[in-house]
Amino acid sequence: MAKDSKHIDHLIARFITGEITQQEVEQLDQWLDRSEVNRKYFGDIQFINQRAIASHTIINVDVDKAWNEVRKQMKGRVVSVQPKAKATAFRIPIWLRVAAVILIVFGISFAIYKLQTTKQLVESEIIAVLSEEGVVDHRLTDSTTVALNVHSKITYHKDYGVKNRNLKLEGEAFFEVKHMDDMPFIVEAEDIMVQVLGTAFNVKAFEGDTIVEVYVRTGEVYFFTSDLDGIFLMSGEMGVFNKNTRTFSRVAKPDINVAAYATKMFVFQNALLLDVANQLSKAYHTHIRFESEDLKELSISVNFENEELDLILDIIAETLGISITREVDGFVIQSGKSNSEAIEP
Repeated sequence: MAKDSKHIDHLIARFITGEITQQEVEQLDQWLDRSEVNRKYFGDIQFINQRAIASHTIINVDVDKAWNEVRKQMKGRVVSVQPKAKATAFRIPIWLRVAAVILIVFGISFAIYKLQTTKQLVESEIIAVLSEEGVVDHRLTDSTTVALNVHSKITYHKDYGVKNRNLKLEGEAFFEVKHMDDMPFIVEAEDIMVQVLGTAFNVKAFEGDTIVEVYVRTGEVYFFTSDLDGIFLMSGEMGVFNKNTRTFSRVAKPDINVAAYATKMFVFQNALLLDVANQLSKAYHTHIRFESEDLKELSISVNFENEELDLILDIIAETLGISITREVDGFVIQSGKSNSEAIEP
């Protein structure tokens, strides 16, 4: 048995190297016809010899073309014992044609599996932070802090801070970046980028919006795209990128409370009560309605820093001599003072 096995291995080796004779081809063919085990053994060796595994590439399968190539290989590797004699036609068995196609398909499937596995390994190197219904605070390894607004997400490689400080943003976030001279901090949002060394700034880049907004609280940032020169923004400035026109511009009077959802710092200077209510609603994710239209035209100048919403509303009500009470789904601003108790949500 061992002797027969060695002989078959010898025949297969000669077939692969193209040194097999017509007589040896017939011997190999007879051996293959004996059992499915023999055919599988031959197929396994053929598969190992092919490039499918080594290349890890995906190709489009043309079965007829593939078989023709196999048949050419078979014919090309048959060497007559007597070169001057008339060559004998050699017909490849049907099972071998089928086996060749199966091997090609199996090789492609293996390549796809390897690619998918590699992709999963790459994805496992990515860290994602997601905010759904509330603001999420996150600290990076370099002590940079990120405050994610609702329905927002950041992703970055687990080696962040080693070779670069790049991350991707979907939605809105406020960044307080740790200064590093030799490694800039870069935020990517769709096809726009914001590059800084160390500063505090806000980026608003929701997928459905037609514009991307960048507000700089402190420091300086460079706001650009991969194919367009951008603009430099200094402390207190806001830049806008229009996705439709693909142009950059500066906002003349930016909203200084744009990042209040993260900082809980509000500065209102002769601000309309309507604007105050809108900003508080966004920052605290609640609903504030007015009992009458004239109340929206009231103005107020006041600052708040890290205060609870209830206290903020109490101060506004006391300052303007109005009433602000709690409802099931938020608050209502009313004329005159009221001693009514708050309604628990």
